[in-house]
Amino acid sequence: MRKRHRHRIHHERAPDGTLPVTALHVGEAGYVRDLRLHDHALVQKLLTLGVTPGSRVKVIQRFPTYVLQIGYTQIAIDHHLAYAIRVQPDTES
Repeated sequence: MRKRHRHRIHHERAPDGTLPVTALHVGEAGYVRDLRLHDHALVQKLLTLGVTPGSRVKVIQRFPTYVLQIGYTQIAIDHHLAYAIRVQPDTES
């Protein structure tokens, strides 16, 4: 059985220090800093679900869909939406 490496790919970190949610492992968390989507309807969908700048998101599941916890709410989103959510990793999680 292959060992899973817990190293992040360095090119995913932006100059501002943010990462896509997809770079976090199960149990890790971060604070939303940006939503990188060109489709206004998708941005509105994420905002309605509680994914707002400053909110803390925790990765509960990565496959087959991403399950994120925001406060007391859990949401399931696809990889495309998860990749668009840029977070500042929570170093205390």
